[in-house]
Amino acid sequence: MKVSVSNLAGEVTEDDLRQLFELFGSVTSVTMHRSGARCIVDMPSRSAAKEAISGLAGQELLGHEMEIEVAREPGKGGGGGRGGKRRGRRR
Repeated sequence: MKVSVSNLAGEVTEDDLRQLFELFGSVTSVTMHRSGARCIVDMPSRSAAKEAISGLAGQELLGHEMEIEVAREPGKGGGGGRGGKRRGRRR
């Protein structure tokens, strides 16, 4: 299960987050976003991920209160419609 972590201090590293989340179970991967203020932590156990979310939400890490939630899966892009009525040229 993927967990989204945001509002991170710029100094936080992947290792910091891995160690923190491993208190709740195994961690498959930690992916930092370019801004450094967000990351995705992937945990193979759904129950461990939920425990981590409830245990760490609102906790401070290097002076920043972390925001933690289940990561949203990217939606499937549906095809666009053809739009509204097709109007021909009036004669």
